[in-house]
Amino acid sequence: MYASSNINQKKYDALSNSLMTAFAPLQLTEGESKFDIKAKRDGEIPATQAEQNPILIDPLGLTKLKREMALAKREKMNRLEKDLTKALNPLIQEGKISVIQSSKGIRIDIIDSYLFSPGSAAVTSPAALQTLAEIVPILAKGDQAIDIEGHTDNQPINTKAFNSNWELSAIRATTVLNILSQKGISEGRLSATGFGSSRPISSNETAAGKAKNRRVSILLLRDPGQQPGSDLIPTKTDQGDGKIN
Repeated sequence: MYASSNINQKKYDALSNSLMTAFAPLQLTEGESKFDIKAKRDGEIPATQAEQNPILIDPLGLTKLKREMALAKREKMNRLEKDLTKALNPLIQEGKISVIQSSKGIRIDIIDSYLFSPGSAAVTSPAALQTLAEIVPILAKGDQAIDIEGHTDNQPINTKAFNSNWELSAIRATTVLNILSQKGISEGRLSATGFGSSRPISSNETAAGKAKNRRVSILLLRDPGQQPGSDLIPTKTDQGDGKIN
């Protein structure tokens, strides 16, 4: 009887130890969760807490900073448009100048007859020179790149001075560029482009439409690296440009 009791006691101890091991609570180590405990019991390798609940961190607040910079840039462009519209309002009312803001920037369109004589690229009108002088302080407030665009209608030209509308539009744009530069705009901000008749904003089938197409545009680009002329959607297939930098 003693031997039998002794054997049963050993079996009991072994069984008791097994049950205690199976049902005893596992100790949580730092960073572990209940899911990790279950994984341990199931023989799995627990995932880290970061893998279970990924957290996106923006330590420098870059998203907020970009949003604030974009807002500041938009407000700056709005102020420039407002100042230009106020300064040029009399000429805007007369239909000689227009000021338009788009996603690309601010565009000032000046009809050619206000700046030039027919077939000429020289600005000799005191009123036109005065107008350009008045907008220089406004343009100088910003640091945007400024592209001066020359545009013509589709009437061919062939004179001693100009063999084509390409040459006429490019020289007219360069003339206005030189005036702005002489008045104080940094040369590093300026470029000139001649588009000839390839960027019409109105129909060339009427005299009024042709008059609108003959213009010089001063374009303040909103963002660095933008391509000149990108503010307009041409009504005809592009034929290239006569760009002068």
